[in-house]
Amino acid sequence: MSLRQRYPGRLPADLYRLSEAPLLDEWLLEPDDRSADGAVLTGIITGHPRYPDGARVTTSTVQMIEDEPGGEIRGWAWCYASGLLRLGRCIDIHYSRGVQL
Repeated sequence: MSLRQRYPGRLPADLYRLSEAPLLDEWLLEPDDRSADGAVLTGIITGHPRYPDGARVTTSTVQMIEDEPGGEIRGWAWCYASGLLRLGRCIDIHYSRGVQL
């Protein structure tokens, strides 16, 4: 596993709870149009305490995302306010690979 990180640092403390984290499926990493920099995830959420299953959501700023050496993003992401998320299927991996955190 390698990480793409917005700011280099340590892993999130709740990574040991990954199996319990909400699932974001059919997701896309894209530039945050609400701020001058950063990136957010959009997708369909399941298992989140604030959103009904199947809701389309936009996360807070992505701080870390699991990144395979070949560039395929999968596994998990940690967002500023949204916390730890498991990642399902990406709808456009080529686009998401080019987005800077």
